[in-house]
Amino acid sequence: MSRYKKYSNPYSIDVQRYSIYGAQKKKRRELQLGDEFVTLVEEMDSEGRGISYRHNKKIIIPRAVPGEKVRVRVVKVLDNEVYVAVTERLAEPKR
Repeated sequence: MSRYKKYSNPYSIDVQRYSIYGAQKKKRRELQLGDEFVTLVEEMDSEGRGISYRHNKKIIIPRAVPGEKVRVRVVKVLDNEVYVAVTERLAEPKR
């Protein structure tokens, strides 16, 4: 028993740490109305809106240009698209 002195309770050891199956992946939370996050505008669509991607969904950002870093709030969520509103412009695009 001297080998396990540092463990006050041997049953409280993190089992996942020593598992042969690896760590379990945490499930990502879906984007919901009102969520705020920071994103980098990657491209522009045909209507002049900025486009970004997050969790395999297209983020549509009005009045944003590629290369701009913005803080946005989710306004509308569809199957593969999320419409957002810009709350703050953090960095201008590099020229």
